[in-house]
Amino acid sequence: MISIQSKVHKAASQHAQLLQGVAETDHAPSQLQQQDAYLKDLKAQETNTSKRVEDLRKKTAVELKGHKKYSESTFRRFTHKASGRKERFCEKAAKEERKYFDAIQEQKTAEDELAYVRQLRSEAEVQRQKFDRDTTRHNHLQQQLDQLYNSIFAGQTPEFPEEDRKEEACNAACQQMQSIHQELEKERHVLFLFRQTSTKLSEARNYLDDAHGMSQWDMFGGGAMASMQKRNLLELAESSIQQVRMLQQQLQQFAPHLPDLGQLNIACGSIWGDVVFDNIFSDMEMHDKIKDSEAQVDRAGHKCGKLVRESEQREQRLLGDARDANERLKDARIELQRAREMAFKGILEGHGRVQQHTYQPPVGAPPGYDTAPPAYST
Repeated sequence: MISIQSKVHKAASQHAQLLQGVAETDHAPSQLQQQDAYLKDLKAQETNTSKRVEDLRKKTAVELKGHKKYSESTFRRFTHKASGRKERFCEKAAKEERKYFDAIQEQKTAEDELAYVRQLRSEAEVQRQKFDRDTTRHNHLQQQLDQLYNSIFAGQTPEFPEEDRKEEACNAACQQMQSIHQELEKERHVLFLFRQTSTKLSEARNYLDDAHGMSQWDMFGGGAMASMQKRNLLELAESSIQQVRMLQQQLQQFAPHLPDLGQLNIACGSIWGDVVFDNIFSDMEMHDKIKDSEAQVDRAGHKCGKLVRESEQREQRLLGDARDANERLKDARIELQRAREMAFKGILEGHGRVQQHTYQPPVGAPPGYDTAPPAYST
């Protein structure tokens, strides 16, 4: 039969490789768990946004029919003109046109949001594949390590309490390490969402800055072209802010204790007021609304920047805690291995002593007696 000591020496190299591989992938299970939760949220967001896009497309189609009913109907135009209700016809036509363009704007914003969610999901799925591979490797290595230990230590070893204590300490260190890594991955995801939010706020601010310049030109005679360009820039800004709102919803679901960024409203105006009835007063009113939107985005940007810095600091603290926990687990595993090696050594040494000390009967008479029996007189 192969001795336990021989088994230990034979498995030493394999054991070292397994320990190194397990340590390299200790973080993978918590990363995969966090990524799965993130993907689940993105899938739900995509489903809801996709449904909203379909509803808005139907609404746009309905509004288009209403718009065409007046814009392309010569008969209706003639009937209203013949009955002296030309102004009434123009009012209805303007109303239908306004509703149609508003529906288009709302649909475009929702479609941009859906494309952004799908982009995030695609990136998250690629990242999940890496975490899944690392987790599979981690589980496989851990299984091999457990099998190696079980091949040498089967069940409890009450005759070796030191080994049991080291094993309990190792399990406790492993649980603590996993808990810290889960908290670290959660904080990293919060930081990712904040950075995405900051990027979208910067996009919106750039669009608003261009719209601000276009608005100044519009006030000084830019005409319909300036009004249309200004409106297009504001729609792009609104699309970016809608994506900010979506990211904020994810943050609220994931970390409800964190503050929001406050009110974010983009002044988009309307095609009717900005182009058809374009004048200096409407241009000045829209210019003030743009400045108000810029102020809201700036406040949100400063607040988001502060939250990013705070999250980065928390991440760094958790990274330090994770390094300490990894070192404690590494030490605990080394101590456990040392305790098991000492247990093996003790078993072998004890076994050797038992074989050397075989029983031999004492030589001579028992203590207190002469070697010859006493003589009795008659």
